[in-house]
Amino acid sequence: MARAGIRNLTSVAATAGLCALTLWAEKKPAPVPPTDLKPAARIEVAPLGYQPPGTFYLTYRLSSEALGFFDDDHLLFTFRVGGLLKRVPGDPANDDDQQIRAVVLDTGTGKVVKQTEWRMHDRGQYLWPFEEGKFLVRQRNSLFVTDTSLALEPYMVLSAGLRVLQISPDRKLMVVETDEPGQQLLEAEPNHLGTGQPVKVKILAVGSKTVIAESEGEAPILLPLMGDGLLDLLEGRQPGYWAMRDVPFHGAARTVAQVKSGCRPQVKPLSATVVLVEGCSLEGNDHAIDVISMDGRDLWRDRWENRYVWAWFDTAENGSRFAYESIVVSRPISAFDALYPEDISGQMVGVYDTDSGKLVLVKDVSPVLTAGQNVALSPDGKRFAVLRNGAIEIYDLPPVE
Repeated sequence: MARAGIRNLTSVAATAGLCALTLWAEKKPAPVPPTDLKPAARIEVAPLGYQPPGTFYLTYRLSSEALGFFDDDHLLFTFRVGGLLKRVPGDPANDDDQQIRAVVLDTGTGKVVKQTEWRMHDRGQYLWPFEEGKFLVRQRNSLFVTDTSLALEPYMVLSAGLRVLQISPDRKLMVVETDEPGQQLLEAEPNHLGTGQPVKVKILAVGSKTVIAESEGEAPILLPLMGDGLLDLLEGRQPGYWAMRDVPFHGAARTVAQVKSGCRPQVKPLSATVVLVEGCSLEGNDHAIDVISMDGRDLWRDRWENRYVWAWFDTAENGSRFAYESIVVSRPISAFDALYPEDISGQMVGVYDTDSGKLVLVKDVSPVLTAGQNVALSPDGKRFAVLRNGAIEIYDLPPVE
């Protein structure tokens, strides 16, 4: 079992929430946002039993809905259903149970193919896209894999409460961060990343569940998984420059590129070979975006406004596209400011070609779900789904350039 000093490898661990839809930088001409693309299918969600959450929950970032593609023809829609729940004997008193209805939809006809209900014991994230068009489902500290049958196949039981779970964009690696035994699982209002009690960290190969690296951290973080290793950022020799390194689990680290930023950048892998780096613009308060390939090429640049917060990314399994959505706020919000329901004016999503940066689709999203997961890309990046205006809209996207 290989061990790696994860705390040292991940000094630039990506935190929750890049910012914004797009103000294009000088490297590209400003495009006309393609908002007029019509959905290929529209599936009303009220007949499925869905009811949008109340505004009371708007700023809590609780997970109660999720969208995802099994393949181009089958969509998974999960959502909370109301009603009284019978207490399960022996369950902890601080459980915050919710009943989740899982529905497999035929994207061509809109008909229900399969339906079931799962009982969750908290309001943390419970669904992740997995390999081969499957999904990982969490119930407390037990992980299951499901497919279009919606049967929960046991995958892993954790010995302590789960704090962070990540799946790499190519669905090859996963990160599991747990508390010490006996500590609480995900809370209704979880600690911010980088704060809280120490955690045990394991990186595993998804197919074999082989532990590739393990360590301990002072607090939960998000690890930038990339290919067969992690990404790391170190201060450059000149002020305002940062060296991005590829740190494989086996072998020597290498410098991939240098990034210019007025603050310590954050990194978000978009595929097994492409990473998005968000830094601080030296002019104004916007965020400077660099998208870089692992062979060192600067693929495209952008500038994102700082009035968009609490981002959610979804990536196609083949790496061809990514969806980026964020909350639109009515006033500038810093990382230390409180956010109130009256500050939120909407939610927007953009779909990008990963290599070229082409913005292929822009849509508003409703209801506003601050925990995300209300948008999804198919594994091949050819279809996109969004929960919008009382329906799931499914779009056939143009070919990737």
